[in-house]
Amino acid sequence: MTSIPQAEPHIRAVQAVLEAALQDLPTPIHAYIGSRPDADTTCVVVHGSPGDLSGSLGDRFADISIPIQLTAVGEGPEQATAYADAARAALLSSALVVVGRSVWPPWQTASQPTLRDDTVQPPLWISTAQYSIKSNPA
Repeated sequence: MTSIPQAEPHIRAVQAVLEAALQDLPTPIHAYIGSRPDADTTCVVVHGSPGDLSGSLGDRFADISIPIQLTAVGEGPEQATAYADAARAALLSSALVVVGRSVWPPWQTASQPTLRDDTVQPPLWISTAQYSIKSNPA
């Protein structure tokens, strides 16, 4: 029987892939987990979940599926959309590495139109998309 997989290493793997890719943009930005620093008005934030466990009868908790959301933040709608596009390209084209796990390629499950966030001043623009990650014991 394997140990019960944790979502946190998977979420950190997503953040690492995004951080590396977003540093290659003409104007580099950062990827954060959970929230952004107030002073950073251009970034991508990874929101994770504990996920769902499943597996075979021999080990019913061997597999994990983790939904995540990427929120791209920009000072204008075009910027937020461009950062969301860059994050999607990085996530869908990179292998996620989690020790002791075989991680399937992520896939996009949903998205929303880019919106203005008036809860912060000055207002920022956000573009959100949801993805799913699945892994099995290595």
